Amino acid sequence: MSGTFEPSRANATGTVDRSITKIIGMGSALVAVNILLMLALSYTPIAPLGAALFSSFFVGIAVFAVSVGGGFWIANKGLNRGSMGLSAVGVALMQAGYAVFGAAVLYIYGGGGIRVPAISIATVVTGLITAVIAAVVFKTNHDFSGWQRYAFGCFILGLVVGAAGVFLNPLLLVVASLLFFLGFVVDLTYEIWAVRENRYASDFRNAIGIYVAVMGVFVHVLQWVLRILSVMDQ
Repeated sequence: MSGTFEPSRANATGTVDRSITKIIGMGSALVAVNILLMLALSYTPIAPLGAALFSSFFVGIAVFAVSVGGGFWIANKGLNRGSMGLSAVGVALMQAGYAVFGAAVLYIYGGGGIRVPAISIATVVTGLITAVIAAVVFKTNHDFSGWQRYAFGCFILGLVVGAAGVFLNPLLLVVASLLFFLGFVVDLTYEIWAVRENRYASDFRNAIGIYVAVMGVFVHVLQWVLRILSVMDQ
């Protein structure tokens, strides 16, 4: 599942193209499996359990950080050690984290048979966002190397604003959600740039980086779509 890019894009266009195709294929497969998993879990007792966990800002953040953040760290450790088994554990943890969160969102807002339409719309919107970012990254020579730090800054700021929202004004939780969404958009930009610049030798590392960012964008879009459809369905 891993491979390396050739050092020179100009002299190895075919290899780079094949690598990008492979990265897109692996990343898309991870996203597709995760979306199907969250839909399936939304009809099980896991969904209300997830809803209870994520109803608390701090507990929800902790669960997400341990599952998605921890899973990403474990997957990278596995790649660095050449252990696909360890990487698979990390990916499974990330899949579980996103699936439980998505199932909880679908359980809370997805009544009246709007779950599948909402997922379909969110998938299209997320795909368009990803396509626009990819077009910008690949059609410009802009250096996005610092955008990983910007994404981290958005996440930290979202955490601070969300914490203030818990104790001061609930409207700040909306702002925090927007900051988290922005963080994933910025991180997705970085990850696509990393593919363009052959920053990581492993195709699988590129794929899981894009997968995590795309799913982060997706779950936020899904929440907004579900809210809109639920209002329209009333």
